[in-house]
Amino acid sequence: MKTILLTNDDGFYSKGLTALKAELEKEHRVWVVAPDSEKSAISMALTLNHPLRINQVEENVFAVNGTTSDCVNIALQKILPSRPDFVVSGMNLGENLSEDIFFSGTVGGAFSGHLYGIPSLAVSLIAGLGQYQQQRFEFAAGACVTARILGKLLAGPHDHVIYNLNIPFPNNGEIVVTTLGSKRYTPDIVERTDPRGRKYFWIGAGTPNYSGSEGSDIWAVQNGSISLSIIKYDLNSKKELQRLAGVFSEFHL
Repeated sequence: MKTILLTNDDGFYSKGLTALKAELEKEHRVWVVAPDSEKSAISMALTLNHPLRINQVEENVFAVNGTTSDCVNIALQKILPSRPDFVVSGMNLGENLSEDIFFSGTVGGAFSGHLYGIPSLAVSLIAGLGQYQQQRFEFAAGACVTARILGKLLAGPHDHVIYNLNIPFPNNGEIVVTTLGSKRYTPDIVERTDPRGRKYFWIGAGTPNYSGSEGSDIWAVQNGSISLSIIKYDLNSKKELQRLAGVFSEFHL
């Protein structure tokens, strides 16, 4: 039996996490360590200016008053009795495609596990339209898809990558291994005035501009397929390093 550390950025009470926990527990030993409230769009932020507290909700389920990355670090160092076989972050309520990976708390949770050398998977659900054209998330079906994909990933080797899974509903049942497309935002900055006459601002997501060629995550979900991408961070561009070295080779202050 494999051990799974499950976290998210929507909070330990999220229906996405609850459904995924119930499905994964059928075959794995699952530990949940997740924020005690929603922490969306925080990437890998760490809490540095106030103490963190752990609240045990039930057996193997813990809520932390911090970020998703806080939760993964605390889980691996203070809660789990041994190293897990996989870190799963999600299921997020909404997509995490393309440039979303840079600020997504869901992906940040997976990346935090990756920094410990543990294979990690970020999972996001893309809602369909239900009655009265309202968004409807298929939690049980999404959890089933995730469990089956995780089973395949657990059985294979891992080349120091993060897996990013986006599950649209409805979908055609096809799993496409994808590259990252492009999803650019111009955030809405909404200005308001409080009762004392002072200005305050809300930052909204705005309307993203999508583009992605065949084989990209954008293309896959727009065509009703399940997108499985890999994220591999390379902090050194050899080509740019060589170019910059040439520029400064004879430059002295």
